[in-house]
Amino acid sequence: MAALHWDAGAEPGPVDSRADLNAILLTGIPEGVVPGFQNYTGSTEADMLRLNVAVPPTASPNPLGLVAGDAAGFPNGRRVFDDVVTVELRAVAGLTIPLVDPSFTPDGATSAIADGTSNTNGDYLDAFPYLGTPLGGYQAQPGTGAA
Repeated sequence: MAALHWDAGAEPGPVDSRADLNAILLTGIPEGVVPGFQNYTGSTEADMLRLNVAVPPTASPNPLGLVAGDAAGFPNGRRVFDDVVTVELRAVAGLTIPLVDPSFTPDGATSAIADGTSNTNGDYLDAFPYLGTPLGGYQAQPGTGAA
Protein backbone atom coordinates (compact mmCIF):
# COMPACT_ATOMS: atom_id res chain seq x y z
CA MET A 1 0.00 0.00 0.00
CA ALA A 2 2.91 2.32 0.64
CA ALA A 3 3.66 2.25 -3.08
CA LEU A 4 0.49 4.26 -3.71
CA HIS A 5 0.84 6.83 -0.95
CA TRP A 6 2.83 10.03 -0.87
CA ASP A 7 3.80 12.67 1.65
CA ALA A 8 0.87 15.10 1.73
CA GLY A 9 3.30 18.02 2.10
CA ALA A 10 5.47 17.01 -0.82
CA GLU A 11 5.21 18.25 -4.39
CA PRO A 12 3.82 17.24 -6.79
CA GLY A 13 0.42 16.73 -5.23
CA PRO A 14 -1.72 13.61 -5.53
CA VAL A 15 -3.56 14.71 -8.65
CA ASP A 16 -0.31 15.78 -10.32
CA SER A 17 1.52 12.51 -9.66
CA ARG A 18 -1.43 10.21 -10.49
CA ALA A 19 -0.16 7.24 -8.49
CA ASP A 20 -3.53 5.61 -9.23
CA LEU A 21 -2.80 5.50 -12.97
CA ASN A 22 0.75 4.34 -12.33
CA ALA A 23 -0.62 1.37 -10.36
CA ILE A 24 -3.45 0.48 -12.74
CA LEU A 25 -1.41 0.76 -15.93
CA LEU A 26 2.26 0.19 -15.03
CA THR A 27 2.96 -1.65 -11.75
CA GLY A 28 -0.26 -3.34 -10.66
CA ILE A 29 -2.29 -2.57 -7.56
CA PRO A 30 -0.55 -3.40 -4.26
CA GLU A 31 -2.21 -5.45 -1.54
CA GLY A 32 -4.38 -3.42 0.84
CA VAL A 33 -5.55 -0.76 -1.63
CA VAL A 34 -8.63 -2.68 -2.82
CA PRO A 35 -9.86 -5.10 -0.13
CA GLY A 36 -9.18 -8.71 -1.12
CA PHE A 37 -7.34 -7.80 -4.32
CA GLN A 38 -3.81 -7.19 -5.56
CA ASN A 39 -1.99 -7.68 -8.85
CA TYR A 40 1.22 -5.82 -8.01
CA THR A 41 4.22 -7.13 -9.94
CA GLY A 42 6.92 -4.88 -8.48
CA SER A 43 8.13 -1.32 -8.77
CA THR A 44 9.47 -1.66 -12.31
CA GLU A 45 7.01 0.09 -14.59
CA ALA A 46 5.85 -2.10 -17.45
CA ASP A 47 2.91 -1.91 -19.80
CA MET A 48 1.74 -5.50 -19.48
CA LEU A 49 -1.35 -7.49 -18.69
CA ARG A 50 -1.40 -8.67 -15.07
CA LEU A 51 -3.54 -11.52 -13.77
CA ASN A 52 -4.06 -12.53 -10.17
CA VAL A 53 -5.25 -16.13 -10.57
CA ALA A 54 -6.22 -16.22 -6.87
CA VAL A 55 -9.24 -14.06 -7.75
CA PRO A 56 -12.08 -16.43 -8.69
CA PRO A 57 -14.41 -15.73 -11.61
CA THR A 58 -17.48 -13.79 -10.59
CA ALA A 59 -21.03 -15.08 -10.90
CA SER A 60 -22.17 -11.66 -12.15
CA PRO A 61 -19.40 -10.22 -14.33
CA ASN A 62 -19.38 -6.49 -14.98
CA PRO A 63 -17.71 -5.24 -18.20
CA LEU A 64 -16.32 -2.30 -16.22
CA GLY A 65 -14.26 -4.67 -14.07
CA LEU A 66 -12.59 -3.39 -10.93
CA VAL A 67 -13.97 0.17 -11.17
CA ALA A 68 -17.44 -1.39 -10.88
CA GLY A 69 -16.45 -3.69 -8.00
CA ASP A 70 -15.73 -6.80 -10.11
CA ALA A 71 -12.22 -7.89 -9.06
CA ALA A 72 -12.19 -10.61 -11.72
CA GLY A 73 -12.33 -7.98 -14.47
CA PHE A 74 -9.90 -5.47 -15.93
CA PRO A 75 -7.25 -4.49 -14.80
CA ASN A 76 -6.99 -8.01 -13.39
CA GLY A 77 -6.40 -9.65 -16.73
CA ARG A 78 -8.71 -9.02 -19.63
CA ARG A 79 -11.96 -10.85 -20.39
CA VAL A 80 -13.22 -10.59 -23.96
CA PHE A 81 -16.21 -8.51 -22.87
CA ASP A 82 -14.34 -6.13 -20.53
CA ASP A 83 -14.77 -2.52 -21.66
CA VAL A 84 -11.11 -1.61 -21.23
CA VAL A 85 -11.33 1.73 -23.03
CA THR A 86 -14.18 3.00 -20.83
CA VAL A 87 -12.37 1.80 -17.68
CA GLU A 88 -9.19 3.63 -18.68
CA LEU A 89 -11.08 6.80 -19.70
CA ARG A 90 -12.80 6.86 -16.31
CA ALA A 91 -9.48 6.33 -14.54
CA VAL A 92 -7.81 9.15 -16.48
CA ALA A 93 -10.80 11.39 -15.68
CA GLY A 94 -10.14 10.84 -11.95
CA LEU A 95 -12.51 8.07 -10.86
CA THR A 96 -9.63 6.07 -9.35
CA ILE A 97 -7.90 8.89 -7.44
CA PRO A 98 -9.72 7.88 -4.20
CA LEU A 99 -7.65 4.65 -4.25
CA VAL A 100 -4.65 6.76 -3.29
CA ASP A 101 -6.35 9.80 -1.75
CA PRO A 102 -9.54 8.85 0.13
CA SER A 103 -10.29 12.55 0.75
CA PHE A 104 -10.66 13.17 -3.01
CA THR A 105 -14.20 13.10 -4.39
CA PRO A 106 -14.33 12.57 -8.15
CA ASP A 107 -16.74 14.60 -10.22
CA GLY A 108 -20.00 12.72 -10.85
CA ALA A 109 -19.31 12.90 -14.59
CA THR A 110 -16.42 10.41 -14.24
CA SER A 111 -18.94 7.59 -13.74
CA ALA A 112 -20.86 8.63 -16.84
CA ILE A 113 -17.91 8.53 -19.24
CA ALA A 114 -18.16 5.87 -21.95
CA ASP A 115 -16.12 5.15 -25.05
CA GLY A 116 -19.12 5.71 -27.31
CA THR A 117 -18.98 2.36 -29.06
CA SER A 118 -21.45 -0.49 -29.12
CA ASN A 119 -21.02 -4.17 -29.82
CA THR A 120 -22.53 -4.89 -33.22
CA ASN A 121 -20.86 -8.29 -33.57
CA GLY A 122 -22.39 -11.74 -33.29
CA ASP A 123 -23.03 -13.34 -29.90
CA TYR A 124 -20.16 -14.81 -27.89
CA LEU A 125 -19.45 -18.51 -28.40
CA ASP A 126 -19.40 -21.09 -25.58
CA ALA A 127 -15.99 -22.41 -26.66
CA PHE A 128 -12.73 -20.98 -27.99
CA PRO A 129 -12.32 -18.56 -29.79
CA TYR A 130 -15.35 -17.21 -27.82
CA LEU A 131 -15.86 -14.26 -30.18
CA GLY A 132 -18.62 -14.48 -32.72
CA THR A 133 -18.09 -13.60 -36.36
CA PRO A 134 -17.57 -9.83 -36.65
CA LEU A 135 -19.76 -7.85 -38.99
CA GLY A 136 -18.10 -5.71 -41.63
CA GLY A 137 -18.05 -1.97 -41.17
CA TYR A 138 -20.14 -1.40 -44.27
CA GLN A 139 -22.61 -4.19 -43.57
CA ALA A 140 -23.48 -3.48 -39.91
CA GLN A 141 -26.14 -1.11 -38.70
CA PRO A 142 -24.53 0.90 -35.84
CA GLY A 143 -25.91 -0.03 -32.44
CA THR A 144 -27.55 -3.23 -33.62
CA GLY A 145 -26.36 -6.78 -34.04
CA ALA A 146 -27.88 -7.14 -37.49
CA ALA A 147 -26.56 -6.48 -40.96
